[in-house]
Amino acid sequence: MNTASLAILGVMLLVGVASSVGLYRAGGRSQKAQTADQDVSAVQDELAAEQARAQRAAEAPQTTDELLAALDKGEA
Repeated sequence: MNTASLAILGVMLLVGVASSVGLYRAGGRSQKAQTADQDVSAVQDELAAEQARAQRAAEAPQTTDELLAALDKGEA
């Protein structure tokens, strides 16, 4: 092989290694983004569940008389 062929081969190897490293790093970022999206989704689900619990607690009878009245109506 002459010098020009070796230079071309070297450049091709460098480009291949650089692109492999770039793809590897991009894959890591993609995985982190998916994990972050999953975390956000989980927190939103928890928040919605907590809001539903708070709404049910707000609508629940607050005194004994209200509870007895709700039991009489079959609502509790």
